[in-house]
Amino acid sequence: MNTLTRRNFLIAGAIGAAGALSLTGCGGNPSADSDTDPEAHKASQEDLLSEAEDFDAEEFFDIQNENEAKAKQEHDGKVFRASGYVEDIYTDYIIVSEFKYGVYCNPIIAELPEEEIAELSMEQEITVCGTFEYAEDPNLSRLVDAFIVE
Repeated sequence: MNTLTRRNFLIAGAIGAAGALSLTGCGGNPSADSDTDPEAHKASQEDLLSEAEDFDAEEFFDIQNENEAKAKQEHDGKVFRASGYVEDIYTDYIIVSEFKYGVYCNPIIAELPEEEIAELSMEQEITVCGTFEYAEDPNLSRLVDAFIVE
């Protein structure tokens, strides 16, 4: 049993040492990382917003009903800005829909950081921006890496 315990101890030590070495090899200073720098993140969002097109959900659904391949080719991977009302709120995404004739229609899923989602309320009018990720099911197409446009 001592051999097994010593072996486990050596394996755990080796894994711990490898983990520590991999962390120091990654750059060391996390505050210099662009992912944690709020100014770099804001600049990145501004860049995305400047290239974003307005998302026309009704047009997207019409194209998708007629020709899925065309809908995918014209939308997948592009940056869009979508406006509407918060129809549903979940922990990692919201559903933004247009409100016409007394009903929600033309929904789009927007994956947002939980901190931003926590500040939202149902039926709030918002604009989000993100990269469109196509799905064959029209109810699953979404804006990923999205953010709320102020």
